[in-house]
Amino acid sequence: MNDKLNVLHDLAIPFPISASFRHQARAYAAQYFAPNIQQRIYLNTLAVFVADAYFQILGFQTNLNRPERWNASQRLWSEANELELSGLGNLECCVIVKEQEKIILPSDISSNNIGYLFIEIADSEKEAMLIGFLADFDTEAANEEVKITDLQSMDDLIDYLSDKETSLIGQTQTAEIDDLSLEFTEKKITYLRNWLNNIYEGDWQPATRDLRNATCKKNIPLAGQIFKMQLSVSQNSEELVTVRVIVQSENTFLPMGMQVSVPDESDIYTKTVNESGDLIDIWLELSPNEEFWVELRLGETFVREYFIA
Repeated sequence: MNDKLNVLHDLAIPFPISASFRHQARAYAAQYFAPNIQQRIYLNTLAVFVADAYFQILGFQTNLNRPERWNASQRLWSEANELELSGLGNLECCVIVKEQEKIILPSDISSNNIGYLFIEIADSEKEAMLIGFLADFDTEAANEEVKITDLQSMDDLIDYLSDKETSLIGQTQTAEIDDLSLEFTEKKITYLRNWLNNIYEGDWQPATRDLRNATCKKNIPLAGQIFKMQLSVSQNSEELVTVRVIVQSENTFLPMGMQVSVPDESDIYTKTVNESGDLIDIWLELSPNEEFWVELRLGETFVREYFIA
């Protein structure tokens, strides 16, 4: 065995094959008629169950529960070798034997393929070894021969999937930002810097103002009640705008369970009334021209006010 194979086996992951896995794999393989095909599908299905259990231990979300996935007549020529990692894509599970040097990639790969996972099944069928993987292999190379020494290790696979998760989170955050920008184009916006120039829009009533600070108030109807929202804006430098949000009830106390929320980078910051209180107070530090909103929520009813610093 050469050095690369030694490394792969040193980093391989042993995993037990339960009696339940064997029973389920036999039941699925029995839907096919040719004995040689049944045995191949049986082993590949064991590999899928092993991979599923392994990735669930690592905290990945998988999906093997769809009934149509295990109906051979609905899958036509596909043999159910793929493991779906939710949000990432499908790993094709390929069975290899001990000291195998080459493998032919399957031709019936699923859509959204992110790579191939190679697994040894022991002769006893009671243990498996997760050997390594190939990432994003060109689908046109299906039916081509690949050397086992070309595989990447299981450690590399975890790094690869972590990178894909990070990329997915970044894309999601970008989409959320795009959604926020679209939301702003459809709403009435209050420009806080106008307050510093003694310009006021809509129902906002000025309370105090000097050269660098301004405060305005507005009544907000919500769930049959009237709340008072006050925003104070100040700009002491070209890089930073400070905003203080105060929400009070027309009555003495805010209702229990009421929430006031603002965007906080890629998340949402919320304050909830959990005990008797007469106001909610939130401070924001924003860049000039940064978009944000303030949401008041009571039960299922909410209202948002939109601003640009």
